[in-house]
Amino acid sequence: MSKEQILSASKIKTFESCSWKYWCNYHLKLPQENNDGARRGTVCHLIFELLVKARHKKHFDLIMEAQTLDASPAVKRLVKKSLVKEEGYSEENYLLCEEMILVGLDNDFYGAKGEVNSPEKEFLLESESPKYKIRGFIDKPVEYNKKLKIVDYKSSKSKFNKNELKSNVQAMAYTLAAQTIWPKLKNVIVEFLFLRFPKSPSQQIRFTKEQLSGFEYYLEHIYTIINNFTESDAKSNLASTKPMPKRDEGFCGPLNCGFAKYKGQLKKDGTLMWHCPFKFDFEYYSLIDADGNLLKNSFNKEDLDESKGEIKHQSYGGCPAHTRQDDDFDFMN
Repeated sequence: MSKEQILSASKIKTFESCSWKYWCNYHLKLPQENNDGARRGTVCHLIFELLVKARHKKHFDLIMEAQTLDASPAVKRLVKKSLVKEEGYSEENYLLCEEMILVGLDNDFYGAKGEVNSPEKEFLLESESPKYKIRGFIDKPVEYNKKLKIVDYKSSKSKFNKNELKSNVQAMAYTLAAQTIWPKLKNVIVEFLFLRFPKSPSQQIRFTKEQLSGFEYYLEHIYTIINNFTESDAKSNLASTKPMPKRDEGFCGPLNCGFAKYKGQLKKDGTLMWHCPFKFDFEYYSLIDADGNLLKNSFNKEDLDESKGEIKHQSYGGCPAHTRQDDDFDFMN
């Protein structure tokens, strides 16, 4: 029997965007190259998680007074060290991180009249009727007398459009979690703070009981599907087969595939053209234990600990929508 699949907001979003991407990410667990945006987001979250603690407030005060990380050598050093660890250090990335951190710190960072407790709060919701399990992390909950504000930091280049915001899976999952963790605080607001938009970073949303009830039945629907998911299902809802989104529909449909027609294709400015990490074929390595279980996949053999199992060279054939393949092609050689 396969291991139970527990829902998460990112897992649901991936499933909705493309069945093949979901299969590659959560079943085959194929490796992916990190990108600078993800690296910057990781570093910013780390700094926020540390500075929100009372014992580090002196660094916050120094940075906000001078409006630069230079005012706190310890924070500046940590940002650079973290970028190096994420294999993404460059002066441009550092300066972008600094700008994004300042936006986060400059927007009610300590909750004004509220109280910030348990940053990076983990939750696991389990329901029997409707039946589902969903897991997640809350960046920053701010507790007021009768209200809870859940702050989630975003490092993306674009904000949510109206449709993406009003049906936001992440925000609804946070609100459901709040009912369990903070049952006395009935007024729950979710605030997305977009760090690349210093002039107007905030987008807020709240949900009614009826909306949350409907969302729970949607979770049951997705939970049932992903716990009976097969490779055949993985080819049933490809991003490439969906219509191009309208102006107000956001990043969806074939946009998820990217416009590159081959690996390494360059844009006119000489930079790499983005594409889905699973669009084209690639080689990688797997670490398999004595019982035949996959422990880890990596592009680099050196990242795998041979003492824990056998390392196998693997070939991924690419997305079936973008590569010519026979009907009996084996995607895992």
